[in-house]
Amino acid sequence: MFGPKEAEGPLAAYFDTCLNDEFWGEKTWEKAESKIIKESISLAINKSKIPAESIDYCFAGDLLNQCISASFGIRSFSIPYFGIFGACSTFVEGMILSSILTASGAATNCLFATSSHFCSAEKQFRFPLELGNQRPPTSQWTVTGGACGIVSSSGTGPYVTHATPR
Repeated sequence: MFGPKEAEGPLAAYFDTCLNDEFWGEKTWEKAESKIIKESISLAINKSKIPAESIDYCFAGDLLNQCISASFGIRSFSIPYFGIFGACSTFVEGMILSSILTASGAATNCLFATSSHFCSAEKQFRFPLELGNQRPPTSQWTVTGGACGIVSSSGTGPYVTHATPR
C-alpha cells in the first residue's frame, strides 16, 4: 500500500495498491495510516494462504506515539502483538525478531509489518501541515505506505539466513 506521491515513482508497478489521496476514505491521516497497515496485513495473509489463526506473533510499528496506527490496524486479527519502534528500521527489526522466533522453534509463523504516513509524520516531527508552513526544498519526505511479511518455519523460501543488528 503506497500513497499518491509514491505512485508517481519508478517502483509503482511493483506496489499492490496505490492510494488516490492521503485520506483513503478516512477522516484523518492517522486513521488512513491505520487502514494502510491493516490492509497490508490482510494482503500478506491472503497471499500466503496462512490463516490468521495460524500466525503465532505479530511485530509491527509505525512512526506515531505508542505505535497507535499499528495497534489499531492489527487489533481485528486477534494475533498476539508486539509493538516495535525502530523508525526506518521497524520492518527489518520485525523480520529479524520473526526469524529468531521461528528458527528457535518458539513460533511456526510470525508476521511483521510497518506503516508511515507523510501527513501524520509531518504533524508530529517536522512542519505540521495544518499551520501552512513552507517546507524547505532540502527537507526529506516521509513515505506514505505500509508493508507486511510473514516468516514461516516451513516453505520454499526465500530464507533469512543471517542478520546483523547495529
